[in-house]
Amino acid sequence: MRHALPSGLCSLALLLPTGIVLASAGSEAIDRYCSGCHQTQSGPQSWSRISAQRKTPEGWDMTIARMQTMHGLELPLEARRDIVKFLADTRGLAPEESAPQRELIERRLNRIESFDHPSYQEMCARCHTGGRAQLQRRPQEEWERLVHFHVGQFQTIEYQAMARDRDWFDLALNEIAPWLAETQSLENEAWKSWQQAEQTSPEGDWQLWGHWPGEGDFYADVTISAAEGEDAYSLSLDGAFTSGRPLSGEGQAIVYTGYEWRANLNLNGRDLKQVLDLSGAHPSGRIFDDHDDAFGMMVEMVPHEAAESAVLASLPASLKAGERSRLVLLGHGLGEGEISLGEGVTVREVVERSDMRLVLDVEASTDLTPGWLTMQIGEISAEKLLAGYRTVDRLEVSPALGVARIGNDKTPPVSGVFTAAGYLDGADEAIPLGQVPVRWSVSPWDEIAERDEDARFAGILDAATGIFSPAGAGPNPLRQYNANSVGNLRVTASVVGQEAMQDEAQLIVTVQRWNNPPLR
Repeated sequence: MRHALPSGLCSLALLLPTGIVLASAGSEAIDRYCSGCHQTQSGPQSWSRISAQRKTPEGWDMTIARMQTMHGLELPLEARRDIVKFLADTRGLAPEESAPQRELIERRLNRIESFDHPSYQEMCARCHTGGRAQLQRRPQEEWERLVHFHVGQFQTIEYQAMARDRDWFDLALNEIAPWLAETQSLENEAWKSWQQAEQTSPEGDWQLWGHWPGEGDFYADVTISAAEGEDAYSLSLDGAFTSGRPLSGEGQAIVYTGYEWRANLNLNGRDLKQVLDLSGAHPSGRIFDDHDDAFGMMVEMVPHEAAESAVLASLPASLKAGERSRLVLLGHGLGEGEISLGEGVTVREVVERSDMRLVLDVEASTDLTPGWLTMQIGEISAEKLLAGYRTVDRLEVSPALGVARIGNDKTPPVSGVFTAAGYLDGADEAIPLGQVPVRWSVSPWDEIAERDEDARFAGILDAATGIFSPAGAGPNPLRQYNANSVGNLRVTASVVGQEAMQDEAQLIVTVQRWNNPPLR
């Protein structure tokens, strides 16, 4: 979604001669604080090096941080914010360009990267994620300058692992830089199209839902209103978990590049960050703890008003035969008509009903036929949102390989957060059941971990939630050689009542991360 200028400014812009661009707080701050090194070029609001790059808001903020740390730039916080806003708006990434690396922007840890170039992983992604460079756009000259910067700033780069066995500089300059220039060029149709896209505002009423680790599925009504500042908003949330426990909060947000939503939230007394992509009809993204990136939740959001009636989400995604539970259906046009959840499912009570939400007390019969349940709400039907099951055919723990970090008050620990999704093996497709009830356990991954008693020292896994809390940092006098409380662990999930149905993952518990930028 883009944001429209006030009508007066639109009229003024139409009257300005071609090539004249209105000054902004951000461009004025660049002229004041940055132009000593980045000279003004021909054309409006153009500076050497700066104007030959495009980045995400986090990318531009990291660039400014590097200028302050390495080049002694003295910059007031307000000016830094203005510069990031201006550069992200005028030299950002289109939704199509940022989409492949949304996991990195949303601070989703424990992901496995893959790239089309045969040596890009060894050349670039051994020191930081490969996605960090994928979230930039430059002409070839600028990519070449980036190679020279790495050699100048990190003199040992050609002697480090995976660089000693090759002509690193030649490959980087003559193979990687041209490839990046071709695949991530400064000018392309995606960016041009986004610059011309219709502009809308996120102000209004929305419905949001997701899964809070350790708490369960939740939903909330969200009201977004304009706040003081360019593309600034305030929001309030009022909702509940499917258990009935209330959920409420508020926050402040700013939108960059017309769709990159960044918010500070306080939900049920916990401070969290929020990253959303507003470019589609159904915005989505992640809410997470800025001090513990692993703790977070994927969320979706839809406006209260919609052209078509539909069921959009079911919380939970499945019902077990013989059990009574609370079911929440989200969508549009749900306020009227008879409710049918498929053969074998009885609605015991309608707890709450509105145009956008149904909260039901339901019971699944013991002879429920496993598979998709066809729901009918008045004239609205939904066939593949809710499933019924008797037993789980397959269990999948995520992430398959997790990394947690010990910590202290200076460098907070990073948790291990695991989920277990169940599946039915259908005749034509696997039917997802969502998160099913499991019990979690931890054990040594191998003989070395067993010998060193890693399961004893590395931390504690909550058997009910799958959340691993690492031990404290520093030498442990109870361990051999006073070693840190790190470890190599096996995390196992067992379906409740069906204990033979299991899946497992590996968890590496390692030391603190001292350099913790938003894009790693």
